[in-house]
Amino acid sequence: MPCQCSHNSRVASPVERCAEGNESKLIDGLLLSMDNPSAIISDIAVGSHFIGVRAEDNGSACVGIASTLGAVPTDEERNMVDDLIGKPLCEAAEELKEPGAFSISLGAAALNAGMIPPQNQPDIEASRIMAQKGKNEETVLVGDFPFTGWLRSQVKALHLFELKKVAGGTPPEQWDEILGRCKVLGLTGTTLITRAMATYLEKSAQAYTIVIGPTTPMSPVLFSHGVDVLAGCQVVAPDPVFAGIRKGMSFREIKKLGIQFIAWSKKPVAA
Repeated sequence: MPCQCSHNSRVASPVERCAEGNESKLIDGLLLSMDNPSAIISDIAVGSHFIGVRAEDNGSACVGIASTLGAVPTDEERNMVDDLIGKPLCEAAEELKEPGAFSISLGAAALNAGMIPPQNQPDIEASRIMAQKGKNEETVLVGDFPFTGWLRSQVKALHLFELKKVAGGTPPEQWDEILGRCKVLGLTGTTLITRAMATYLEKSAQAYTIVIGPTTPMSPVLFSHGVDVLAGCQVVAPDPVFAGIRKGMSFREIKKLGIQFIAWSKKPVAA
């Protein structure tokens, strides 16, 4: 069966979002790797595109965001958001194990808030790393990014894995075969919340792998699962970013309000 993750689909049913097997083990490892699990939640911003979680740890702000992939909270989940204020981050992060699509995204945002990104990492865009590594290699990009067209012109061959109908997309029935031979893999961080990240990493163990986007957990646990670069982000101005989230702004819009890209590599990457 092809690895058909719904990385850019709308709301999935709870049954479709259950974490099992290696996906569940990956989530357990990520939760255990949180740097600030006891930080106390002070704010949760809910929007149509993103969720933001802010917590306080001895006067320091711990902030994380994650995509909703269009998930809308149930009445019970809305009440849960209110109830989590004043609770430790680890309690909210545990929602990553729940089957509900909104709860999973909330858990991912809390997980990201509990991570301390490494300092003084080189300012290198994920697309540039993929272009460098894929210049003479077969490359896979999971998720349609703004740089997709440019990247296609830079690498030997680009296979775009996207469930929505987009120009240049690779048919899903070909995904498994290509994953088994590709040399470079760019993987959207939202595969964590669609329960497909571990599957992709297993099927492309030979590839140089970059996890991309604001949902990406900045956790070294992913390095032990075959990831080479974590290309995520850090919220440096929580107030305007959370206001933008609540207004339903896109990532391109909220990025300008106070988000900084981070590229954390397992091994040094040439600039």
